[in-house]
Amino acid sequence: MKGKRAERPEPAETNEPAAPAAAPAIEPAAAPAAEPDLKTYPRVTTTESYKHTFTSIELAEIADNMARAAARVYEIEKQKSEQAAHYGAELKAANLAAGELVAKYNQRYEMRDVECRIEYDKPEPGYKAFIRLDNGESLKEMRMTEAEKQRAFVFDAGDGKPQ
Repeated sequence: MKGKRAERPEPAETNEPAAPAAAPAIEPAAAPAAEPDLKTYPRVTTTESYKHTFTSIELAEIADNMARAAARVYEIEKQKSEQAAHYGAELKAANLAAGELVAKYNQRYEMRDVECRIEYDKPEPGYKAFIRLDNGESLKEMRMTEAEKQRAFVFDAGDGKPQ
């Protein structure tokens, strides 16, 4: 059969009470007792496709549904772009943090700012030492500049006040 989609035999009519809906009983129709040669066939239904031209009312309903669907698509695209921008910024920040950690691991050190006091003529005259305030450790020693050497001299005029 051309265009045949499904065949479903219909149950034969009997005088017996109906079977439960969960398990329908399908039995072929029994042949009449008076005519043993007569063959009976179960009823067969099928679904066929045919062309249906929409009415103006159906087209108006389809147009309304289409407008709602298009509005939903645009709303979802708007939310997607907003979320993409949000997650893009989060991803950029996460990549930056990961990059910093990779650099620290590869270099095996980092530079940190530590408050120090400068002690002149330490460890010997003409040198200055940078001493950490938090633990008293000497970070480095270096030669004093000529200007620093001149500042180290304090002249007083005998009255106890520097000039």
